[in-house]
Amino acid sequence: MTIKAPYWHPASMSGFLLDWDGVLADTKLDFTEIRERYFGGRRVMLLEEAEKLPDSDRESFLNDLREIEINGALRAAAVPGAFELLEWLEASGIPFAVVSRNCMESIKLAADRCGIKLPEQVFACDSSAHVKPHPLALVNAALSIGVEINECVFIGDFLYDMQGARSAGMRAALVERPEHTWQAWCDAEFATLSDLVASLKTPVPMIPWEYGEIVAKKGEKWLTRVYDMTLTLPDSTSPTLDCWLLRAAALGVGSISVPNDAVFGPEEWKHSPSFPISSMGKTLGESARELLSPRYPLARIVNDAEDGVKAPKNSLDLMRFIERKIY
Repeated sequence: MTIKAPYWHPASMSGFLLDWDGVLADTKLDFTEIRERYFGGRRVMLLEEAEKLPDSDRESFLNDLREIEINGALRAAAVPGAFELLEWLEASGIPFAVVSRNCMESIKLAADRCGIKLPEQVFACDSSAHVKPHPLALVNAALSIGVEINECVFIGDFLYDMQGARSAGMRAALVERPEHTWQAWCDAEFATLSDLVASLKTPVPMIPWEYGEIVAKKGEKWLTRVYDMTLTLPDSTSPTLDCWLLRAAALGVGSISVPNDAVFGPEEWKHSPSFPISSMGKTLGESARELLSPRYPLARIVNDAEDGVKAPKNSLDLMRFIERKIY
C-alpha cells in the first residue's frame, strides 16, 4: 500500500535510524551503581552530567561506564524481531544507520555475540561529535546515509530517542516500551519490535504527530479535505506572520501560496520573532519553509499558486473560513 500525505507510516520513509541497546540488542544495562557513586543516586543524563565532574572523577566514571557496557555486551541477545527488521530493510533497499549512546567497543562486541551485521554507519558516544538527544546526532546520521531529515524515522525504546527525533524534526517510533508515558513524544508506538516488523509488511495509514490534535478535535475527514487546500497568504496577517503560518499549518492546510518575489527583511523578523534570525534576507517562501518544516514537515510552501484561495488576514478566523469552504 502506498501511504500518501497527510498520512504516514514507517514503511513509507526513505531512511531508518536505529537505536542499538533495547532495539537491536538487549544487554540489560543497569546504571544504578554509578548513579549512586557519582551523582548521589539521581537519575541524570550520565554522559552530559559527567562533563561537569572533575577531570579525575570523569575519567573514573567513563572507565566504570565502559566496564558496565562491556559486561552487558558479553551477555547480549538479539531483540526478537531484530533480524527480521534488518532483513526487511535490506530487501526494501532502505539505507539505515545505528545511533547509540553506548561506546563503539561494546556495540561491536554485542553485535558479534548476537550475530548482527552492523551497517556501515554506526554512531557511538566515543565516535561522534554529538550524542542523542542532541538533534545533530540524528541530523548527522541522516546525512551520512544520504536521506533528508524529514524522510527519516528513528526507531528507539527510550525517552532520549524520542526527544532527539522530535528536536531534529524527524519521525519517531517507540518500541519495546508497552508501559510508558511518552506518547506525546512519538509518531507511532509498537509494543514490541516484532509488532513494528509486522506493521512494516502490511502498512496502514497513520496520523502524523503534528496532526493528532486537529484530528481529535475535527476528525479525519477534516484533515483529508483541508490538506488538499491551497491557501493564498493575505497581503497582511494578524496578529503576526509567524502566528498566521503556524495556525494554518496546525489546522492541516496542505499548501500555502506566497508571493514569489517577496523578501523576508528585518522589519518582518522584528514583528514575527518565531522566525530564526537566519531567515532575514531570504525569500518569504524560504523563510516560511524554515519556520514550518521542523513542526509541520508535510505542509508545503508554494509560490504564486493559481488555484490558491485568498485567506482571511486574521489567523483566528481561519478555522471558520475553512469550515465554510469544505462543508
